[in-house]
Amino acid sequence: MTTQLSDGGARPEAASYSFDLAEEMIQTIHDEFDPEKVTDAFKELVDRTSKDELPAKAEEFWADWGQRWMTRSLELGEKYNDRTYVVLKAAAEKTGVLGFPLIPERFVEIAYLSTQPIYTVPVVENGARGLTFKMAFCDYYKGNREKVGEEITDELHCKAMCLAACQTAFEGFGFKVNVGMDYTMPEDGFCQFSIRKKIPTLQHT
Repeated sequence: MTTQLSDGGARPEAASYSFDLAEEMIQTIHDEFDPEKVTDAFKELVDRTSKDELPAKAEEFWADWGQRWMTRSLELGEKYNDRTYVVLKAAAEKTGVLGFPLIPERFVEIAYLSTQPIYTVPVVENGARGLTFKMAFCDYYKGNREKVGEEITDELHCKAMCLAACQTAFEGFGFKVNVGMDYTMPEDGFCQFSIRKKIPTLQHT
């Protein structure tokens, strides 16, 4: 799949699907989930929260933002659909394939392209096993380091935002998934997330 912005930025992949994302949609999501605004709100939370309470409060804060971020991306992504998405969705409904992970991936890309200083979402894997992508440039992480310092930022409370967003994207299309984190910005210089279908548990009688 290839996702394109109006300035021509694109990510080529084996699959021949190209999504052309509407500038108005990108701008709306950016304005509502602007990293500057979100990290300002996180600093306010840090300032009024005790050290003992911070881990739980911070995870709740970021997970809530992540869920809302992706819910809004799903809403606007359906409103501002493009022909390629319409064709892909129709094919998935008709054949029962292609939907996973391609359709939810479109909305993951919408969310990140709207809020991060990137032209493409670096996809490591996209196939029957699931979706894996990485993020080397993150304005939420950068803003946190500037506003709450290295120590709190590198505890990586903000990962809850990405984990919740990915979960919301896939569950929004009825896919039961496990979302994991493979690499982290503090230790590896980038964050990497993997989304895999849940394997049904066999019932023993």
